[in-house]
Amino acid sequence: MQDEYQRLRELSRKYSHEIASLPQGTVSIKKRHNSDYLYLACRRDGKVKFDYIGLVGSDNACKVLEQVELRKDFEKKLRQVNSDLQDIEKVIHGRKI
Repeated sequence: MQDEYQRLRELSRKYSHEIASLPQGTVSIKKRHNSDYLYLACRRDGKVKFDYIGLVGSDNACKVLEQVELRKDFEKKLRQVNSDLQDIEKVIHGRKI
């Protein structure tokens, strides 16, 4: 059990580090003058801020979309790992799951 606990703690640290290195926020597409532009929306100082990424379909826009999807995947895995960690902590300390 201790080995599994250590493995999950290491995975949790790895996922947290990966999430921190990827762009935060969600993508938003806005139409301006018959063209679609990609923005990254995130909350700063209590307000939603939009950062310009580029035209939809551009290399930079595709890269950001991939990174946001990767971050979401890591966040999902991190939630599962943290849930498993809580269950193992309960077993180690003798509480019911």
